[in-house]
Amino acid sequence: MSESIDQLDMRQSNLALVLSEVIRGPRSRAQLADDIGMTKGAVGSLVNELIARGLVRLTEAASTGGVGRPGQTVEAVASRAHAIGISFSPPYVIGTTVNLTGDVVAQEKATLVERHTPIEELIVITRGIVDRLHESVRTTSPDSVLAGVAVGVPDLVDPSAGIVRRSPTIGLSDYPLAAVLRTALGDITPQVAIDNDATYGALAEARRLGEAGGGNLLYLTGSMAMGCGIIAQGVPFRGSTGYAGEVGHMVINPDGKLCVCGSLGCWESEIGLNAFLTLAADPEDPVRDTTIDGNERVAAIVQRAEEGDPRALLAIQQVARYLGLGLASLINIFNPEAVILGGYFIRLFPYLVQPVQRIVHERVLSERLVSCRILHSDLEMYAGATGAGIATIDALVADPASVPRLTATSAAAR
Repeated sequence: MSESIDQLDMRQSNLALVLSEVIRGPRSRAQLADDIGMTKGAVGSLVNELIARGLVRLTEAASTGGVGRPGQTVEAVASRAHAIGISFSPPYVIGTTVNLTGDVVAQEKATLVERHTPIEELIVITRGIVDRLHESVRTTSPDSVLAGVAVGVPDLVDPSAGIVRRSPTIGLSDYPLAAVLRTALGDITPQVAIDNDATYGALAEARRLGEAGGGNLLYLTGSMAMGCGIIAQGVPFRGSTGYAGEVGHMVINPDGKLCVCGSLGCWESEIGLNAFLTLAADPEDPVRDTTIDGNERVAAIVQRAEEGDPRALLAIQQVARYLGLGLASLINIFNPEAVILGGYFIRLFPYLVQPVQRIVHERVLSERLVSCRILHSDLEMYAGATGAGIATIDALVADPASVPRLTATSAAAR
């Protein structure tokens, strides 16, 4: 009995290995066998199993002009599965759908009027986004399997227990978010996970950069909350209890503003989105109106700076100063290949990059640390939600047998 279980586990592992290799790039069965060190017969059997589940298909390879029929290539069927990632990122709830190959196929966001929107309302908003994203996939790909839904949350999250331990950003403490979401989404999928939003964002950025710096990076969220996702040697670094990366509560100015966590002068309270808007405008100014999209408000301040407005320029200068000081410390500690700036820092990036680099160069301990690149996210506000979707698809790829075999009708249609 034990031997048969071991053999089954081995086959499942090999199925996952073949599928992950095909997702990395189409190739012939013979090439697959060479690449992963299996016999052609073993690979052929595994490919047939993946075909039966609709995860891969055979296509005719391009003719080389030689004698005989061209060979066949194994390629992933991107539309066979999808996952939905959600990010609670005040002032937004953000949703992204990714397919089997990790490509983004749809995105959506809802703007929150209040920073501490009640969790019941966040759940309702999440359900609406999930419904719309899921339906958009089912309309075009009715055989697509929903791998699950993952939600990124700022601050202290316990993914294994599914509990938000403490999140001043959204006003939760020891809250069983995963269980609540499973109840709310149970008729769509039982597969629900939660994790830190910055960790998900770092995962998405690591996939985007690949070998060009994705193995060791820091991803900094730039919203009302400021978290840091850390990728070390290609995997998320979580620390001893799973809460690494809460850099928003690193004290950068001991005599500074009161933070939502109760401390003074946290990085978040000095240069988080709310802090920047407060620096740039009075309370009655339209850019402080929470009913207006946050990106539009930041863009308005940038426009003022370009027109020479002293207050807007001073606000950007202060953000650059404290951002540079904080990043210099993080680069000294983690020695990353790249730091990726997300959130509202993307819009300010042309005005931040030079002063931030100058401060970093002045304060890092070695010329080798200076080689760290400071970049802005090309994923914009969707990094966290995209990473949540990628993590969920990764779980499906690791367990291809969870995808049901195609019916005869579906198989014939392919």
